[in-house]
Amino acid sequence: MERWSVFVAEHPWRVISIWIVAVILAALAARSWGGSLTDSFTVPGTESQAALDLLVERHPVRSGSELLAVFHLPQGAIRDTAAQSAMSQFARQARGVDEVAIVSMPAERPGNISPDGRTAIVRVVFDKQANDLDTENIGEVIRFGETYRTDALQVDFGGLPVREYETEPPGTAELVGIGAALLILIIGFGSIFAAGMPLISALVGLALGTVGVVLAAAVLDISTVAPTFGAMLGIGVGIDYALFVIARFREQLAAGVDPREAARAAVTTAGRAVAFAGSIVVVALLGLFAIGIPLIANLGLAAALVVLLEMLVAISLLPAMLVLIGRRIDRFSIPRLRYTAGGEHGRWYRFSRRIERRPWLFLAVASGILIAFMIPAFDIEMGVSDDGNRPTDYTSRRAYDLISNGFGPGVNGALFAVVDNPTGRLQPAELERVRRALIDDVGVAAVLPPDLSANGETALIPVIPTTAPQEAETRELVTRLRESAVPHALRAASPDTRILIAGSTASFEDVTAKMISRLPYFFVIVIGVSILLLMMAFRSIVVPLKAALMNMLAIGASIGFIVAIFQWGWGLSLIGLDRTGPIESFLPMFMFAILFGLSMDYEIFLLSRIREHWLETGDSGESVAFGIGASARVITAAAAILIAVFGSFAFFGDERAVKEFGMGMAFAIFIDATLVRLVLVPAFMQIAGPANWYMPRWLDDALPGLTIDPPIPVRTRVRRMIGIALHMVLARPQKSALR
Repeated sequence: MERWSVFVAEHPWRVISIWIVAVILAALAARSWGGSLTDSFTVPGTESQAALDLLVERHPVRSGSELLAVFHLPQGAIRDTAAQSAMSQFARQARGVDEVAIVSMPAERPGNISPDGRTAIVRVVFDKQANDLDTENIGEVIRFGETYRTDALQVDFGGLPVREYETEPPGTAELVGIGAALLILIIGFGSIFAAGMPLISALVGLALGTVGVVLAAAVLDISTVAPTFGAMLGIGVGIDYALFVIARFREQLAAGVDPREAARAAVTTAGRAVAFAGSIVVVALLGLFAIGIPLIANLGLAAALVVLLEMLVAISLLPAMLVLIGRRIDRFSIPRLRYTAGGEHGRWYRFSRRIERRPWLFLAVASGILIAFMIPAFDIEMGVSDDGNRPTDYTSRRAYDLISNGFGPGVNGALFAVVDNPTGRLQPAELERVRRALIDDVGVAAVLPPDLSANGETALIPVIPTTAPQEAETRELVTRLRESAVPHALRAASPDTRILIAGSTASFEDVTAKMISRLPYFFVIVIGVSILLLMMAFRSIVVPLKAALMNMLAIGASIGFIVAIFQWGWGLSLIGLDRTGPIESFLPMFMFAILFGLSMDYEIFLLSRIREHWLETGDSGESVAFGIGASARVITAAAAILIAVFGSFAFFGDERAVKEFGMGMAFAIFIDATLVRLVLVPAFMQIAGPANWYMPRWLDDALPGLTIDPPIPVRTRVRRMIGIALHMVLARPQKSALR
């Protein structure tokens, strides 16, 4: 890092030119080779995935995703001539769209006309899964149907292809987040010019990260929510990293240092912290590969790419710009908010000294608050929310409501029994026994006639639950069918017959089960690697273990917080939702990865200042207070920015998963930057004293020679040794005198 800091300080225009070329090349590459995003899950090793693979092989005409075109007459009967004509013409047009395999009129199969006779479903089956479809073809089918929408006839669309097509575009939430971040930066920096620098840095990193996600989508299944998650992380993390570098740069300028030397010092100190912090976030996100679900792993990969680029921008492009700007960074200062150095002995320093007098009390109170917030987390229900949670201006939400009101909520999440006998044709009596075994369950509303493959060896039997897709009862039904109904049916079937329960609800249940089974591996990877990196950074075993434990408390509290809102319904209407539901199955793992990484960011930024002072003085209590005083203002400003960014997505985003993520992250950052970083950490470190920096010699020798410590001059080393010796001699008498 030392050599790199010299290069950036001495050759700023070269660094800026490299980034300009990189942005241009990335934009051109995205236009030529960029891929499309997806919402579909591939879950290797699960029953639902095995059923889909079987359909692709033996009943391909029914293996694609299904779009439901819902026609509804508020007044009159759906069998009226005008409505029938509209559905017939729509079906004819839809059959001519590329990738459409089958279009079924309502009268062709049972269960597609509501009991009250006012709603009908035209089923459009594509020849591929939703994530493999051309979204233009999905849009063409939807546009054909919309032409028949009148005041008298409501037409809306549901199903996975619609969710694939109906992706929330970037917009209001991002703009609100950026605006709030700019306001906080102006207040924190006291200069409009200085406040703009972190935004420029963050937006450059976000732009390159988004381009990287689009390029990755050409070869990987990247979720449609990846750009939104990337925007949340990119704006927040990018501004945070830039904030710490700029704060150190201005601190050096205030001390009378030349701008080139100030930039070099900022990269050597704050830049080291940013590099380590960013590395931990990236490692935590890549830990999602341990879950074993490609879409979740790739979502983590996309987010890690954004964070990596934000980190690289903060330690290269940003300091290069700072060299050129120099002391002009304080132009357009706001008088009452003008930047002043020396905050290391301000109110936060005094607050830390207050904690030093009663560390056990502060430790107990802060821990108790976190544990109280954790309580709802023990009631968590993981699953996947259905289209009934989407905004009413989405056609998928309106279609969901029409189907629920006309047919019952279970039609929105129909299950499928895939029956296969590779040795011969399935007999009607055998299929009837399967149907009876399925319908005997109390959670089944109806079982529709089987849809046989061309050779008669494979059948698809729709099973309609009595409850909505996201309900716990529906997920329990999947388990009961697999564990009781299917074995019962197989006892009377041919020896070679297989019965697999599939459908979107079954698939999501498989996702949840697989995630839970992989959690231990995920935790070991993320926590283990993070502890190892912190050991290398601070040459201590106490600091990393303490950080991991406190981060776990903060993460548990944030998960409990979103359970109370999204599952229990506390204040749900305040963020624009009208239904409770399960916590998205991927969200706790994804939040854990990001929050663990971001928590380590603040830990590193804080401890780097504490350790610098410790290396200079050897006085543990003074070092903790000095580090809090020097870092608290920047940490609280950085946290406020992240809270504003994540909060904007919670209140202005459309997707339920995005709201959950935004709300959980905003709350987690709040408690991490207040209770954890400014109360728990100093309380614990005051109790531990010099033991904070203990590391066995054999472990110190075994770990790689990476460190976050800046180079220490010989004079400072001598002063530190004298300070440690004096502290060891004087510490006990001083403490007894205080008593």
